[in-house]
Amino acid sequence: MRKVRWILGMLLISTALWGCGEKETEDAQAGAAAGTEIEVLKDGSIVETITEEFAKDYYDETNLRDILIAEVDDFNRGAEDGSITVDKFESADGKLTVSIKYPSADIYTAYNTDPYNNKKLFCGTVAEAGDAGYSFDISLTDVKGEETIGKEDILGMGSSKILIAESPSRVKVTGRILYVGENISVSGKNQAIMQSGEDGEALGRYYVIYK
Repeated sequence: MRKVRWILGMLLISTALWGCGEKETEDAQAGAAAGTEIEVLKDGSIVETITEEFAKDYYDETNLRDILIAEVDDFNRGAEDGSITVDKFESADGKLTVSIKYPSADIYTAYNTDPYNNKKLFCGTVAEAGDAGYSFDISLTDVKGEETIGKEDILGMGSSKILIAESPSRVKVTGRILYVGENISVSGKNQAIMQSGEDGEALGRYYVIYK
């Protein structure tokens, strides 16, 4: 299990769940996702940025950075389809920001999924997602919340792009978002927020279709 990823995850969840009461619970459900952003670039590469409250009394920034760099180097030595890079690791104003770039969603999945974590990510066309074994026995809603589509309509959008995630985050894509699945709120033309449970865990699988 990758040590620094576990620490970052625990920092994110504990920060999101700080406080009590109904309003704080709602904020926590959004916050657990809002601390992580997944951006899909035009070339299919993925940039993940994690921003969290950071207590230097408990964690040493330099040590965490060294652990992450070592983990990335170790992963890259065994990678055949491209290397990942740590673009940013900095602490400022009580927050830690880490930005990692992956050459593809497949590499993102390979790095972030192990017996303890499930952060599988798919980015491609609807047709490619079907070929990869994803089921579309689901309902998706347009960005205005006025139209709902099902399996037949989704499969008819074979050339449209789709992002499928197993872990909650904010997401930013290169095109215009058309439809989203359950537990996702659209926050801009090309941005959305995947809601999490009270414990910071995923609320099922997340779907975003865009063009």
